[in-house]
Amino acid sequence: MRSAASRFVVALGVWILLGHTAEAAECTGTRYDCALIDVQHRNFQAAIQSLAAELQQQPHNLNALNLLGIALTGAGQPQKAAAPFKQALIVDPHFYPARKNLAINEFDLKHFGEAEIQFNRVLKDAPGDEIAHLYLGEISFGQKDLARAAKHYETGRKRIGLKAPWVLHYAVCLLAQNDVSQATGVLKLLPQGDGENRFQAGLILGGADAYAPAAEFFASARKHYRDPYVAGYDQLLMLIKGKSYPQAVQLFHELTGQGQDYRRAELYNLVSEAYLKTDRVQEAYDVLRTATRLEPEAEDNYVDLASVCLEYEDYPLGKEILDVGIHYIPKSYRLYIQRGVTFVMRGSLAEAEKDFQTASDLAPDKSLPYFALGWVWVQSAQTDKAVRVLREKSKLPGMDFLIPYIFGVALVHSGAESGTPAADEAVTAFESSIRLNANFSHSHAELGKLLYKQGQVDRAITELEAATTLDPGDSGPVYVLAQAYRKKGEKAEADKMLARIAALHSEDHNLDLKKELKRLVRQDTVPPSQMQATP
Repeated sequence: MRSAASRFVVALGVWILLGHTAEAAECTGTRYDCALIDVQHRNFQAAIQSLAAELQQQPHNLNALNLLGIALTGAGQPQKAAAPFKQALIVDPHFYPARKNLAINEFDLKHFGEAEIQFNRVLKDAPGDEIAHLYLGEISFGQKDLARAAKHYETGRKRIGLKAPWVLHYAVCLLAQNDVSQATGVLKLLPQGDGENRFQAGLILGGADAYAPAAEFFASARKHYRDPYVAGYDQLLMLIKGKSYPQAVQLFHELTGQGQDYRRAELYNLVSEAYLKTDRVQEAYDVLRTATRLEPEAEDNYVDLASVCLEYEDYPLGKEILDVGIHYIPKSYRLYIQRGVTFVMRGSLAEAEKDFQTASDLAPDKSLPYFALGWVWVQSAQTDKAVRVLREKSKLPGMDFLIPYIFGVALVHSGAESGTPAADEAVTAFESSIRLNANFSHSHAELGKLLYKQGQVDRAITELEAATTLDPGDSGPVYVLAQAYRKKGEKAEADKMLARIAALHSEDHNLDLKKELKRLVRQDTVPPSQMQATP
């Protein structure tokens, strides 16, 4: 008899703690039966009075002790509830319903250590208890032990849909195991009308680069989420990150068709990538221009539009856009950098130098303006100035790989001969650049060329091979590498390099570096898109 009653009271305990209610019914039974009905109706004070009277007559009544703990918990007195739960366990240490309800209270009071002890004791009497496993999963999740949490969540999976946090946390654990399919299936347990948690599901999946299912959850959240615009924006972002460009354009038109709330610059900015990726360049221009009109003082819109102009070599339009941007945001180093690059591409080095100098004055802690200035000084035969300024800048803390690289280039162009202090200084500069960023091919290329001239053929080959691996399209290091192989007597390898040069139809290395300047500027000035999360 006690076993059946225990199962009922355990179910009731969880039911009450999860906030469910029952329909009203008139009590015609015992004090315990009446208390049970009162608890179901959330009439906790009446239940407490009935159970106190019952326990005066039967102080060892396990079900009454357990129900009193539940009633006290429902009345907002979880600390007092611990006493009847513990009294029940003194009467019968294996009466796990009371232990489980005690553990749930300890968990809710954030006494996680004690809760874990009690839940583990529950499992000794009821190894398959799903609720106990789910709470232990939550404790392990809080301890960042995702593997152990996943095992508990899996054991309690039939009941995991009772609480949205359990669903979300289990999905996080599965994604940590790269199980996107099962995580998505678990998240589908969230009710369709639960916009808040479906939005969170989208954030979780998006953070794990599961873009397609993330887009679906953001779509399902839009109707019920507190900020439908944010859900729509993130859905669009996920479609773009997932390379579903036609669907992204379709969604953009759907969103903007819903009224003024969706006429926001960031939305127009975002969809521009979808247009570009589908070769609809004019439409990309149009949405970015709309973005600049909607928010004339938002820097990113000018930067992104100018980046499109640079990419498609529409330099006059790029300069026109940047002139407007600088008018509205005169302190933006990013806009001056981009306009300077536009001048470089048009061959106006003097104008480019002015803009790069302004950018360096506005952002003295940034390396890119000095890289650009150094490049201009080298190209305009101001190598002495480049060496003097960049030598000082390279000594400053916090400068990245670009400064020692362009300093080395300036030293080489200043006429540094093999065996001179200037040549040794250039080697040191290139080595410093590589230490700061081993993936920048030009530093390897320049170091390899310099080492070859100094007769250090083996070291030169190592650096030149690294350069050609990192940037197979740059012919400059390929040609020197062919010479180095030939000098080592490796004719077959040298012939391969020469054949590769012929296939590349290479431009002059300075033109390659010119392209690199444009690439670096795009990389520096265009921040990655981010999902929006409403707190």
